[in-house]
Amino acid sequence: TTKFLKNQVEALSPGPAFVDEEVIANVARAGGLFAWYVTKGATEFALASKRQTISAQDVLYSLQALNFGDDNVQACADFLERDRARRPKRDTGDQKKFRGVYKGSVNAWYSQISIAGQPIHLGSFAEPEAAAKAYDRAIWSKLGAAAATLLNFPEEIPESLPHLLASTRDGAPPKGDKRGTNGGYPRTGKPK
Repeated sequence: TTKFLKNQVEALSPGPAFVDEEVIANVARAGGLFAWYVTKGATEFALASKRQTISAQDVLYSLQALNFGDDNVQACADFLERDRARRPKRDTGDQKKFRGVYKGSVNAWYSQISIAGQPIHLGSFAEPEAAAKAYDRAIWSKLGAAAATLLNFPEEIPESLPHLLASTRDGAPPKGDKRGTNGGYPRTGKPK
């Protein structure tokens, strides 16, 4: 920061300029404090709007509250508008959001599940519905009946799993679930 400020002062000087290191250090400290006050003010505006993340508008409000000057605030607003126009537009289509599905490149949808904190990539798909169905199949195979509340398409539970379908309708434990039993029979206490 000090080197940057020194170069800026020298560039603005009409002739050879002597720049005191203490002046440069003080300007750098003042710039840091200014940035801190702007950030603090923007954070307060965001929290007053019940948001966790500050926006460009919060920064502009903070600059106005610090009496930064209408011309300077307008210059910042103009810069932010040009920057926003220059950035690529996000596709905010009317796509339904599916659990375990995210959009990658232009025409690819990816599906993944996470087991014990480890992501498992399931593949890429042309349609988000296909990726969501792959997620459903994978989550069924990993979690069994416990996956009933995590499905994107619970109405499409395969007919081969009627006990899972019944458990999702009435909340009862699925028939044939062998966890906690010995092959479907009560435990006898004998070690396996």
